[in-house]
Amino acid sequence: MQSLWVDVGNGRLYVEVSGRGRPILLVHGWPLDHRMFAPQVGALSEHLTVITYDRRGFGKSRASPDLRLELDDIERILDEIDAPAIHLLGMSQGGRIALRYAVARPDRVRSLLLQGAVVDGLNIPGHDDDHVPVAEFARLAKDGKLQEVVERWLRHPMMRLGDEHEQEYRLLQTILHDYAGSDLVDYDADSYSHTNDVLAALADFPRPTLLLTGARETHTRRKHAEALLARIPDCHEVIFENSGHLSNLTEPALFNQAVIDFCRRIESDKASSARGALD
Repeated sequence: MQSLWVDVGNGRLYVEVSGRGRPILLVHGWPLDHRMFAPQVGALSEHLTVITYDRRGFGKSRASPDLRLELDDIERILDEIDAPAIHLLGMSQGGRIALRYAVARPDRVRSLLLQGAVVDGLNIPGHDDDHVPVAEFARLAKDGKLQEVVERWLRHPMMRLGDEHEQEYRLLQTILHDYAGSDLVDYDADSYSHTNDVLAALADFPRPTLLLTGARETHTRRKHAEALLARIPDCHEVIFENSGHLSNLTEPALFNQAVIDFCRRIESDKASSARGALD
């Protein structure tokens, strides 16, 4: 495993690279960091070059949080490690970012994998089981009550793991213990905005897409997955029967195999197409 720092202009991002083969970039959700994918790195790196990183404002990275800058961050990382095109996997808020990037830069994406992602522009009524009180969390963080935010987030339905997943719960606790809350202390609702029409672009999205969905996923996130499945031409879904939002932690073996099989299929199809073009 190689660790490196990538300069993003107003700070640095912490990046880890391991494995061999075609690269896959894993984008973590809020308010986590690259360690969220600990159950994936070893298994995936036997087949792929696995890139994980701490997004700006999280983990070891030292750059001001701003979702509007995160597509450029991915560009910087890919340029730094000389990866012209990747498989791109995003979970939760990281899925929103991955989808934004894939729509904006399909030339650098071989395939897209989404776990519990939100689609910009898709107006689905909120639901009690997945409401995230961001403004309230921001007020608490500004008042020095970040620990209360962490405790409430660990009880949120999206963080539900089940009593049998003690080790995975401890991983979440460790990650959140290190969460500095800078995105909440300096909360800016405008930083969530995005100028590209992601929803409109889905009908012509040219890359194979895999949805990694827990059967116990929250109501609104399931609706977003349904919309992606209906709109993206080459889109498939794997359901993890014993998982909610965090299927990569609760069913890692099945999750990892689904990712490996999908990426293998994409590479095999591309190789077949290339051979056909030469015939």
